Amino acid sequence: MKILHCDCFAGISGDMFLAALIDLGADAENLRQKLGTLGVGGWQIKLSKDSRGGVWGTRADVLCQKCAENQDSHLRGVKSAQMPLSIEKNLNQHQSEAAPSGGHEYPHAHAHEHSHEHPHAHHCGESGNAPAPRANAADDSAHQHHECHGHHEHRSFSDIKKLIENSSIPQGAKETSLKIFSILAEAEAKVHNKEVSEVAFHEVGAVDSIIDIVGAAICLDELGIEKITHTPVELGSGTVACAHGIMPVPAPATALLSQKFPFKLGGVHHECTTPTGAAIIAALAKPQEASEVLKNLGVGIGIGHRDGHRLPNFLRVCLFEAPAEGPSPACAPTERLVELAANIDDMPAEKISYLCEKLFEAGALDVWQESIAMKKGRLGCKVCALAGENLRNALLSVFFTHSTTLGVRSFAAERSSIRRVQKCVETPYGEIRVKTASRGGFETSKADFDDLRAAAQKSGKSLSEIEREIFGG
Repeated sequence: MKILHCDCFAGISGDMFLAALIDLGADAENLRQKLGTLGVGGWQIKLSKDSRGGVWGTRADVLCQKCAENQDSHLRGVKSAQMPLSIEKNLNQHQSEAAPSGGHEYPHAHAHEHSHEHPHAHHCGESGNAPAPRANAADDSAHQHHECHGHHEHRSFSDIKKLIENSSIPQGAKETSLKIFSILAEAEAKVHNKEVSEVAFHEVGAVDSIIDIVGAAICLDELGIEKITHTPVELGSGTVACAHGIMPVPAPATALLSQKFPFKLGGVHHECTTPTGAAIIAALAKPQEASEVLKNLGVGIGIGHRDGHRLPNFLRVCLFEAPAEGPSPACAPTERLVELAANIDDMPAEKISYLCEKLFEAGALDVWQESIAMKKGRLGCKVCALAGENLRNALLSVFFTHSTTLGVRSFAAERSSIRRVQKCVETPYGEIRVKTASRGGFETSKADFDDLRAAAQKSGKSLSEIEREIFGG
């Protein structure tokens, strides 16, 4: 199993995460080609080598077409003046530009982005009442991106969903992208007291944040990442300027998303984690499991746009591989979990179904319902959820928010599971994910039902026919 571990000691943002994956080894040219199928124009990706605290890594800038030429000449001037020759040569080989696929110009250029609905007055790299310190010309260039702010194209979550679904990026990357956007949309809707469908994104709808999120999903798919873990996430402190005034750090959406992961506050006096970065961790990652024995396959460094602070502004990711050895060749290590259960007899079925959805979104590994007979002969439903001990409070909050129960029981649990591997199989209907597990000396395989259903709907064939084509027989 390939595990991506994120060391979020200085926080995380969308551009830092994308840059770290490219620095780890994701193919920049493959990324450019896949992003080109989104049908969004007026952007470029600039990849460059930069350092923070003496540590060198990759920096990713998503630029609007209007300012790309000025930024390109500026970055090249800074590079030549500040980088060793070996690094400069590496940059010339590594730099990638995603050519615009349309004639539109998007005025938002990226510098440690933020995903509020009011980005025009929110200088994304700034915190407090004064601009963030800039230690060198390269840092100045990131802030100069804000000079090309004009208007933002508003995109709803459904608009973004259509862009992703109609693209030619791998199915796994589509699902990862939508998972991140979905959890971010829910947070923004709660902040602004709107339905998710009513939220009209400015910053998240801007092209740079789409490229960050979808680009990261493409890289994760290419690298074959099966699991993501993280250290406690530094959020920072102080305040940040937004269109509605001075807001405390963490910003409103980040504060909501931080309910889903462990974090730290006050490491420095500025914003360390953006809503996009928080959404990536909340949607995809789990806290680090200290007991697991791993092999390190590589390290990637994503450079942020701040400099001159006590915490160097970079994100480190490590690609780990879990060893094949275990309790048995087919079994994964036993997990220590918690099971929570509530008896409910005064909720309609559709609301119980929604409760189960929210439990899964909060990180539950499994959720199920059991029919029970309660006191006075009333039939009821027992809703159970299985999760890591660290998510106990998050699941309790879901039970008490989205159900009528007045009490939830919890039990210590252990789970042993068969190791399984997921791979994508090319078929006449596109890529279909297949899970394979070893049982009693032979392998069993099962196609992902969502992919199978999509193929059946596309072809008009039955599910069984498509399964026979994939597995034979």
